[in-house]
Amino acid sequence: MGYEKRVLIRHSIASIIALALFGISRFLYSIIISRKFGVEVLGSANSLISQAFLIAMPLSFFAVALGKYSSEFLAKENFEKIKSMTSISFSFPLIGILLAPLNIYLAILSVLRAIQLTFRNFIYGIHKGEIYAYVMLISFVPFIISFYSKNPFLPYIALLFTISLFAFGYLLKKSLLGKPKKDELYLLLRYSSFAFLGTLSGVFLVQGPYFLSEKLGNALIAGRISASLSAAFLLTYLPQVLQSAIMPLYSYKYGKEELNYVKLLAEKTTELLSLFTAFVVFALLLIGKEVISFLFGFNLGNEFYIALLAVEIYIAYNPSIIALNSTKYVKEGSIIAILGALVALITWIPLIKKLNEYGTMLGLLIGYLTILCGTAYLGHRKLRISPKSYKPLLFAIPLQLLVFMSKKVLFVGFLLYVLLLKKEIKKNVKAFHDKVL
Repeated sequence: MGYEKRVLIRHSIASIIALALFGISRFLYSIIISRKFGVEVLGSANSLISQAFLIAMPLSFFAVALGKYSSEFLAKENFEKIKSMTSISFSFPLIGILLAPLNIYLAILSVLRAIQLTFRNFIYGIHKGEIYAYVMLISFVPFIISFYSKNPFLPYIALLFTISLFAFGYLLKKSLLGKPKKDELYLLLRYSSFAFLGTLSGVFLVQGPYFLSEKLGNALIAGRISASLSAAFLLTYLPQVLQSAIMPLYSYKYGKEELNYVKLLAEKTTELLSLFTAFVVFALLLIGKEVISFLFGFNLGNEFYIALLAVEIYIAYNPSIIALNSTKYVKEGSIIAILGALVALITWIPLIKKLNEYGTMLGLLIGYLTILCGTAYLGHRKLRISPKSYKPLLFAIPLQLLVFMSKKVLFVGFLLYVLLLKKEIKKNVKAFHDKVL
């Protein structure tokens, strides 16, 4: 088995464990807080947590660059540069302590989240993703125990504090902290200046709906948004698994100047993810709203359907934008993400006020659609990624919109989708069977 395949399999298994736990944490958190404290407390708590997670992005300014260059320098066996970058990157989140006078929970959550993000990018960058899985398994225990507290913020504080404690313990044990140097700082700054803006824009689209629906609407709207999005964003679990696994390989192969590998990996991943996600979305459109409403204890509206379509679009463009950001086209990838975030923000301002939760979801959908168009265009132009890889998504969306007519009509649309994509389904099932089984 080749080195790249071993890394991909090891990282994928680690990511399945780690991201499953962290991915389900928001969903689980929203269910428990909703039933324990009510929908309005859920909306207010998720609003502050989302603000903290957004602030964590500038605090983890060097995280993405650290993951990229750790992988590149690992390929070149230059470990002193890795140590220098590690010291710089893990020191920066501590600036968030200055937010304490404004809101102590905001300060604590943002700093701990920034450390977690930095550690995650670094540990995958050095091809040790299994370590992060172990840390997540241990950290999930205090997260669950903390729900017995009357403080709605304690579960996430416990989860992130445990991860941060293990992160610094690992760095010290493995002697991975070195003397910061100007050359490495320059590399981190040069890459992060654009990568940060792109990453921040992406996180804004994930976290923005939670707190903007409260700021532009009210806590009740934010609570309903929390229920729909915490469920819909569970779909991003699989692309996050692949992202954590393949981004280091993108950078590793880019360091070895093997761009054709990057192109092929992006195409295959896009087609597979889009096809798999389409089937899951069809299923959730048919029965998901009723199940989620039962779990949260109140009835969701059709905003849940819009959330699913928005997340499906996000999943489809993910592999290509990662490919752009992992190579020399980080500037282009970041500009696309910034544009999508700006479009979403501009549409949210009037839509949330007029359409409440429907306006929130429509703005998110439009933002992700903007990024999809830009990513498909630049991915083809810069890396020759074929637009045909988006075929499963482009066939799925029009048929999934039939849910707004009736679920019987939607089911007919699903059968038609299977018929139209029969060739792609057989090809991907066969590829999965041959490589995994």
